[in-house]
Amino acid sequence: MKRLEEALCSVSEAIEIARLCKCDSAASLLEMAELELRMKIHDISEAELSAFCHELENRSHPRSGQVIPLRPKFEKMVRRKS
Repeated sequence: MKRLEEALCSVSEAIEIARLCKCDSAASLLEMAELELRMKIHDISEAELSAFCHELENRSHPRSGQVIPLRPKFEKMVRRKS
C-alpha cells in the first residue's frame, strides 16, 4: 500500500505541474489516474463510485451539510479511524 501512496503523491505533484504549464489535457488524464489510485488505496470499487455519483446526481436540492449515508464497509472504516 505504501508504494501506491507514494505513486499517488507523484501523480498529485504532476497534476500541479501540468496545470501550471497550462497542459489541461495532460492534467485531466493525470486526475483520472489519481482517482484510480485513491480508489485502490481505499478499496472502493467502480460500482460503489458509480452508485455514489448516481446518488449525488439524483438529489434535487442538496442541503448544506447534509450527510450521505455510508455503506457498512465505509462505516467500519470511519469508526476504525476515530
